Amino acid sequence: MKVWERVFIMYTLALLGVHSKPMNITTEELGRRLGLTPQSVSRKLIELENEGLIKRMTMGRYKTIVMTRQGYELLLQLHRALSDLLERRGEGLVLRGRVFTGLGEGRKYLSIEEYRRQFLEKLNMDPYPGTLNIRLDSDSTKMKGVLEIVPGIIIKGFRKNDVEYGGAKAFKATINDSVPCAVLLIDRTHYGREVLEIISNYYLRGKLGLVDGDLVTVRVFYTW
Repeated sequence: MKVWERVFIMYTLALLGVHSKPMNITTEELGRRLGLTPQSVSRKLIELENEGLIKRMTMGRYKTIVMTRQGYELLLQLHRALSDLLERRGEGLVLRGRVFTGLGEGRKYLSIEEYRRQFLEKLNMDPYPGTLNIRLDSDSTKMKGVLEIVPGIIIKGFRKNDVEYGGAKAFKATINDSVPCAVLLIDRTHYGREVLEIISNYYLRGKLGLVDGDLVTVRVFYTW
């Protein structure tokens, strides 16, 4: 389940009062609010329970759902992150982490013309063929989840030579408050949530003299 799906379902459950007391809710009712079938709702509730965010008991058509402390903490983290974003919107979202060597797939994908054309049109960027990979600290990893909720610049996927290429959401950014770049939230990635993938017109390791383990700051800009 994607971060934004998890957050939206937990938010909807909170609107129904699950954050304060156990509630009897049918999958049909929850499905109407979420725009999902009852079967899809059941699967997603199972995922949330497996992640320790809710607990469930089934009684006929109704499911008694209670939000766990871990689930409540997730909503509090979102509240704090959104409050910080709104208060300091013009300053951008600041993420911190350390440089590491990735799998090398960025070079391949950033050389594909269909991607390059979109980067040029939408980001005004003809990126160096390769990504700079940052492993975020724990606080920044949580903050990164907010970027899945706010609008970004959509890089569309496409089909070429019978191969499906996934899309991404991009945000303009700066690294170490000096070099312009863009952050990519890639639909299909082998990395976990703690990894930030960055593109730029420049070879960032050379431009900034970076080696694995160096601490960097990325300031991400967004619009509503």
